[in-house]
Amino acid sequence: MNLKFKKSLVITQTINWFVLLTIVATVNLYSQTPQIDSLKQELKKAANDTIRSDFNERIAYEYLYYQPDSAKRYIDKALELAQLNNYQRGIAKAYNRMGTYYIVTSKYPDAILEFQKALPLYKAKNDSLGLSESYGNLGVLEFYLRDYESSEKNFRQALDYVDSVNNRNQYIKYIVNLSGVFREKRVLDSAVYYSKKALNLIKGGGDPRIAGVAYFNLGTARYFLGSYDDAIANLNLALQTSNFPVQFQCLAKSYIAQSYTAQGRLDEAANELLAIEQQVLDLKDQYVILAYYEARQKLHEANNNTAEALAYAQKYIKLNDEIHNREQSNILQNLKIQFGIEEQQLENELLRSDAEMQALQIKHQRYAIIGISVLIVLLFLLLFILYRMYSYKKSANRILKKEQQVLNTSNKNLTAINHQKNNLFSIVAHDVKSPVAAVLSSINLLHNNYKNFTSEEIEALSEELKKQTSNLYYLIDSVLLWAKSQMNGYKFIISEVHPHKVVSEVVEAEEVFIERKNLKIDCLIPKEDIIFTDRQVVIVIMRNLLSNAIKFTPANGKITFSANRTAEVYELSISDTGVGISKADLDKVLIKKERFSVKGTNDEAGNGIGLILCQEIAHQIGGEILATSQPANGSTFTLKLPIIK
Repeated sequence: MNLKFKKSLVITQTINWFVLLTIVATVNLYSQTPQIDSLKQELKKAANDTIRSDFNERIAYEYLYYQPDSAKRYIDKALELAQLNNYQRGIAKAYNRMGTYYIVTSKYPDAILEFQKALPLYKAKNDSLGLSESYGNLGVLEFYLRDYESSEKNFRQALDYVDSVNNRNQYIKYIVNLSGVFREKRVLDSAVYYSKKALNLIKGGGDPRIAGVAYFNLGTARYFLGSYDDAIANLNLALQTSNFPVQFQCLAKSYIAQSYTAQGRLDEAANELLAIEQQVLDLKDQYVILAYYEARQKLHEANNNTAEALAYAQKYIKLNDEIHNREQSNILQNLKIQFGIEEQQLENELLRSDAEMQALQIKHQRYAIIGISVLIVLLFLLLFILYRMYSYKKSANRILKKEQQVLNTSNKNLTAINHQKNNLFSIVAHDVKSPVAAVLSSINLLHNNYKNFTSEEIEALSEELKKQTSNLYYLIDSVLLWAKSQMNGYKFIISEVHPHKVVSEVVEAEEVFIERKNLKIDCLIPKEDIIFTDRQVVIVIMRNLLSNAIKFTPANGKITFSANRTAEVYELSISDTGVGISKADLDKVLIKKERFSVKGTNDEAGNGIGLILCQEIAHQIGGEILATSQPANGSTFTLKLPIIK
């Protein structure tokens, strides 16, 4: 059925969101009452309002996931006491807890506002644990809004702030969340890696519920990779963990049933679904019901029960449309909130400018009064001042004339840049359309003829699809970052970046293609190197440069990363032992910005626009890309970034 691929993609997105959000929400679902009673006794004994604020916030946290209304009352009280005593850390904790309350009650735009209130207060107090929790919650919200790059960034920031020894469970929770992000980005090897990493850490002691979620993530990743036996084994391990939430139990059994169906073990699949049917209906959870409908439909299709399969497909589509409409509404609300924040910031900036102008006017008026008093007494001084004013005006006119000349020159340059940008848009539009058409053509070919294809032909076609979609992904990623850099008012996010760590992440994302050619990767970048720049810019550019190096390096070749720091710039280089490129062709791309593309050593196709976009992005942040190469002797591409102190 044509719906099959679409449904698999959407169910993955919705279930992944449910999994990630539930990680935040399941940490304290059990044994609240004794803990709450104990905290209430301590609250009565509290010696001052600061301590009372902390106890109210802690009681709110215990109530949060099963009595949200009670939690809200304690949060309001905690905030009131903290503000009354100017207790900044307490105010930040109350804002952060209010944000989690809005998550639980599905008011996501309001949650974003609360976390944004808490962050500057935590930063002012250098509260690492508070910052970690805020960034972690922002990561969950951005995951829900499908901004996976920002979600991954916030989870990594949360990990940077949390102490893996003293806050072990929170550290493990973010590792599990990262596995969900990578699974949603379809970087399944990384999803498996982070799930296993979390499970290894839990062996030394940890929350069994988080272990259950880690097994669940690992099992579903294995399912998407087609390793059905491993998927069933890990999902069963998840089901065996203590206090495993019933929603997760139903989801795990739905995936087990789908794995059995894929293996042709239809009776076992039917037993799994029959065992959870009443639980699913009692839960009334749309995401769980969606997974159950998909499993039912696949089972009926495998049994050739066309009518039943169609009935579940229709239920699925109707329910999914309801979920999609709700998600779109939340996304729209978030965009309105973000716009409101930017508008408020602009308004504040205008108010500050008005205040400065008024202060300047008052200052000038004061000088004018003094001047008039002096002028009445000393006519000569009046003549002198008039002469000086005339001289000042004459000088100002000369300056204004020079500035007008500079402005005219700038306008000419801007016209040229706009023309260049229009050309670039035309190229990008063509190069996005072509690979999308190629992917669609290959998918239609596979869909219409898959019964007639041999396994070797299907494997070859899937390999070609992988290459096409990989090239398209890199192009779109680069285009989006370039487009952001061209937006009026867009500001790059300058933060502390570890080049060695960024390169490791880029290499990890390309590991499948590296292993396919048996390439050796050497990273000579010192681990202690730190620069201040936009991390996403470095990732996009280095990923493009690494992709090109892999494409043009023959099997068993070598790729080397190195770095060089001077007083003014930081140079990040990637060298390969590939086929090289002539100086004329390099100038076409990096200087003349002309589209140029050749196939790789394994006939890998390119789009010829990646390096042009990367050079544009590098220029926007004050850097540039340089290259040296000789045909048959390899190439070296260097990203030069300004040193920001």
